[in-house]
Amino acid sequence: MSKVKSSPATPEQLTAFVPFSECSADDLIVLADHAWIDQIKRGQVLARVGEEDDWDYYLIEGTLKLVAADGRESFIMGGSRTARAPVAHLKPRRYTLSAMTAVTCLRVEASLLKNLSFSSMESDGMVVEEMSESDEFLENPLFAEVHDDLVNDRLTVPSMPEVAVKIRRMIEQEDASIPKLVQAIQADPAVSARLIKAANGALYHGYPPVETCVRAIERLGVNTTKHLVVSFVLRNLFQEAITTKLLDHCACDLWLHSVEVAAISQALANVTPGLDAEEALLAGLLHDIGELVILSYADNYPEIARDETSLRGVIQPLKGKIGRAVLQAWQFAEPFLLAAAEAEQWTRNPAPQADYCDVVLVAHLHSYFGTPKINDLPGLAEIPAFAKLAGGSLTPEVSMLVLDEAKEQIQETRQLFMS
Repeated sequence: MSKVKSSPATPEQLTAFVPFSECSADDLIVLADHAWIDQIKRGQVLARVGEEDDWDYYLIEGTLKLVAADGRESFIMGGSRTARAPVAHLKPRRYTLSAMTAVTCLRVEASLLKNLSFSSMESDGMVVEEMSESDEFLENPLFAEVHDDLVNDRLTVPSMPEVAVKIRRMIEQEDASIPKLVQAIQADPAVSARLIKAANGALYHGYPPVETCVRAIERLGVNTTKHLVVSFVLRNLFQEAITTKLLDHCACDLWLHSVEVAAISQALANVTPGLDAEEALLAGLLHDIGELVILSYADNYPEIARDETSLRGVIQPLKGKIGRAVLQAWQFAEPFLLAAAEAEQWTRNPAPQADYCDVVLVAHLHSYFGTPKINDLPGLAEIPAFAKLAGGSLTPEVSMLVLDEAKEQIQETRQLFMS
């Protein structure tokens, strides 16, 4: 390995790894004199297939790529359970180890380990075996790239369209006279038309129809207008994020699901004190935005994109964290960030009062009723969020009745965002 920046390891640093966590204090002191913390640049090779070096490596931060003699690749991420064990430590080496990202690792003199007291652990089954294809740490390169960009603040985040940015900024800075809003909104005729359609929706039956953007904003109010404008432009983001046909159907299904959750969230918020129906609708539309970002990365990995199991294996552990990061970049408020980050944490229960994430959680379950996916999910009465909605008066039967009574509004919301 070429020259790297190294510093001596401390006994405390060693205890984070197997088998050093089982060492005596005296052994740790001795071992620390023969161990270093290395800072390794991206692309640098630590060891090569067939070499007989005297080092064991333990990953602290970053992502290591392992390439077998037959070209098979795998990845290990810092902080994972697998990273607590020595990386591909058998000699002669069966893998070439290189830094896929900037890496921090612990480097230990392997020959010394045989003389320390924890060498007896081998007979107790504590030695970590060389990896095989079935090992859970054979992470795919899509996961490695997305995870690395996330932790290093390099995510490729789609841009919020200008009309939505301008409207939000004007309203949040209290510089939102209706003529100014109209001027900004009419720059996008499609958004203007949808806003008028929303102002003539089910909630306003019995009112005279509005035909202009001015009248629509007057009826809806500036805050509702803000949320609806953002909602309208999201569909374009879902269409533009995917650049190949391979994942078009995934993005389309994701948008359909987001619209369904949004429509149900709006209806549930209408019967829940302290919550705004339009904010709930927007939280529902945004709750899976992290998955959209992962799909955009997957465009570059066609083999993974074609394998639903591999793709879901990347999406599920990452989409909440990525969703939060995206909405943070877009400067959304904390309730929206929570809904994106925790929309599938079924046991969450941070407070006795319902929040927008609670609404999205319940809407999420409702959206899967009548589909095979519901078989893998908890029942409504099993999640804390459900008991908080409608002032605590819901039962599964009552919630279905609420949605049945709101079916006209729900159907109209679907049409508004699918047209």
